[in-house]
Amino acid sequence: MSNGFALMRAGGEAGCMQDNEQDRKRRPIRLEWLLSRVDHVAAWISAAIMVLYIVSGYGMTQAARAQTLTGGLMTPGRAFTLHNNLYIPLLITFTFHTFMGLRRVLIRTTRRKLVAGWMTAGIGAVALVYFVALGA
Repeated sequence: MSNGFALMRAGGEAGCMQDNEQDRKRRPIRLEWLLSRVDHVAAWISAAIMVLYIVSGYGMTQAARAQTLTGGLMTPGRAFTLHNNLYIPLLITFTFHTFMGLRRVLIRTTRRKLVAGWMTAGIGAVALVYFVALGA
């Protein structure tokens, strides 16, 4: 902040130097903020994958209609390949998003972030392994 107002407010050049030193110090990334951002991204990715999953499923069952609606882009073979390849990414993003919500509920009820975090991570890992094993 090197504008005139900042110099007047800070009391001259020494204040400006002090402001610059404070600006240079990096604030630590808060884990809650980071998990919240990753959860939001996972939710949007999960929604996009779900739309593609539904469209590719429609392309497998109604091949002729899907080809005309997509201008020939969604062939039955392409729909089948896309549908099969979206299974694991959908499971990962959806499971992560679901268990982040469970974690928030556990934090509210137990009032202990560490316990809720470890419980959610353990249950989520077991659920993810189970879902992947079902798909394999």
